[in-house]
Amino acid sequence: MRNLLHSRRGSVAFATVAAMVPLVGAIALGAEAGSWYVTKHHAQNAADAAAYSGGLRFACSIAAGSCTDTQPLDYRAKQSAARNSFCNSGDTSYPGSICSTSLPSGVSQQVTVASLTSWNGANGNYVQATVTQQQSAYLSKVLSLSTVNIRATAVARIDALAKPPCVLALKDPITFQGSPTLSSANCGISSNSTAANAIGFKGNTGIQVNAPSYTVGDCSQTGGNQCSKVQTYQQAIPDPLSALKTAITALKTSDFPNKSCGGSTIKSYETGACYNAGTQSINSMTLSGTYYFTGNVKINGSPLITGTATLVFFGGGSLTITGGPTIQLTAMKSPAVPPALSGVRGLMTDLLIYDDEPYSSKGVNISGNSASYFNGTIYVPNSPVTYSGNSSTSAPSTGCYQLIAYAVTFSGNTYLDNSKCKQDSAATPNVQTVRLVQ
Repeated sequence: MRNLLHSRRGSVAFATVAAMVPLVGAIALGAEAGSWYVTKHHAQNAADAAAYSGGLRFACSIAAGSCTDTQPLDYRAKQSAARNSFCNSGDTSYPGSICSTSLPSGVSQQVTVASLTSWNGANGNYVQATVTQQQSAYLSKVLSLSTVNIRATAVARIDALAKPPCVLALKDPITFQGSPTLSSANCGISSNSTAANAIGFKGNTGIQVNAPSYTVGDCSQTGGNQCSKVQTYQQAIPDPLSALKTAITALKTSDFPNKSCGGSTIKSYETGACYNAGTQSINSMTLSGTYYFTGNVKINGSPLITGTATLVFFGGGSLTITGGPTIQLTAMKSPAVPPALSGVRGLMTDLLIYDDEPYSSKGVNISGNSASYFNGTIYVPNSPVTYSGNSSTSAPSTGCYQLIAYAVTFSGNTYLDNSKCKQDSAATPNVQTVRLVQ
């Protein structure tokens, strides 16, 4: 018995077991805390998505006359939270929701959304989304924690774009390749494309862009740091001339009182109340008035074309500019219209060129060595506009040159200067940007 009492065999095992009790407890507490961190991460994603989506809906409502979303801000924010698995109890029916219809015992969720007129001491338009999850504590009860509240908050700010775009791609990307130069510091460029190359730079230091740049999608580059100056994942910019597109798409040759002008000399609506049919070549001349075309018009060679005019291509008509012409045109302030366009005449103020040719065509091409200034808006809603070769286009000392097209490509050594723009045309869109500030 004395030997047994003095025996120390097994003491290490006993000490190890004694030490394992708090060690296992600490590991278990760490694992529980780790699960809180994961939940917090998911909750922050849901809050970010909710605030941003609510901000987009807020921006849509500010863009008067262009918002077609019938759901309120609160709905859009909570819908995005639901798509990230966070919903108010019993509020799980949002489209795309992945919220559980039956949460585990002791678990509850809450999503709150608020629009604010100031945040962090700064006035403005804000959307704040807060996501919380309350759940029972288990091992952490030893630390007097019976429940755990996990909370995440995000805030989105909605700002009016101080410099609406002079170059707007309505559907497909804006692409820069070769060595083009674009100077548009006062109004910038924007693409509504959702693609990864919504604004794409294919080249290195040869591309020179001085313009505030915005896109719904992402920016791509093959070299340099051009994308660092592009704001991505912004609100789409509404087409300010969509009603004009609808009206001219419905325009027919029978809507013209005197039908086709006939002859090889083009006539303005003011002088003939007619449209110009067939293929036309415009040589050196001064344009004055509003011209309607149903055929193809080519400006080639080295003519000098000046004047104040509005050129409307409809029914498949198109414009091609090649060679080395000098074009100095200012848009009409009060264009003459057939009765079918009387309801959209106001939208034609400062409209320089409208071209409705379909996407299946090559669109409007400005190439060669043309040196021009366009004072007004070029609107090509259905097909791309391509600047290539060594073409050079600028705005005059007053007024503004604005381009709205399905897609835009700048290539070669083209030069586009919109630096004189003050954005006072009828085509100026109401633009909002959304960004997370918390």
